[in-house]
Amino acid sequence: MTNADIKRRPVQARSQKTRTAIKEATHAVMREQGVRAVTTNAVAAHSGIKVGSIYDYFPNKEAIIAEIYEEKLAQVRSFFESGFEEIEADDWQMQLATVIRKTWAYQLSIGLDRTIVDAAYYYEALFPIAQQHARLIASNYVRLLRRLGSCWAQEQLFDLGISLYTLVNANWSYWRLTGTDDEIAIERQIVLTIMLITPALSAAECRESELTV
Repeated sequence: MTNADIKRRPVQARSQKTRTAIKEATHAVMREQGVRAVTTNAVAAHSGIKVGSIYDYFPNKEAIIAEIYEEKLAQVRSFFESGFEEIEADDWQMQLATVIRKTWAYQLSIGLDRTIVDAAYYYEALFPIAQQHARLIASNYVRLLRRLGSCWAQEQLFDLGISLYTLVNANWSYWRLTGTDDEIAIERQIVLTIMLITPALSAAECRESELTV
């Protein structure tokens, strides 16, 4: 290891700390005042970091929010994927319900809340991030259903996965419209998810598919 490497580490650590402080301040402004209140001046006031220094790390406020959004979605996706790996064919409904409940608890615990989700509607730059996340979640469903024995075609399972992901957005909409975070929304998501998945795992459908080949 060279002297340059040793010197670079503290600089990189300070840089990461500053980026984190900027993102945390941005999220705090969003929570306290709403998405529209986010400005670099507001972030600077909340974080104690000069506006000019913020621009050293991010080109604009949208870039800050996009990084927050993308990081939190990646965390949730990793948690969700780990839960899926543990689901087995016997009593898959109960296991899937547990994964969905735990995933909601996890994402709320890391701060993936309504303010960030609302930002995805407000800032167009966040839409590709949301779209990619939906596709990756759908792919997780494809792998799960294949492992559980589904005979549906790949494109059918992927389309089903996209539909299942839209139920997540339905929960956010329900909470936004009711002004609550009532867990009944999650339970309804679970019921609908199981209802939509069941035909894809139907042994009768597989037998019918084999007869038509």
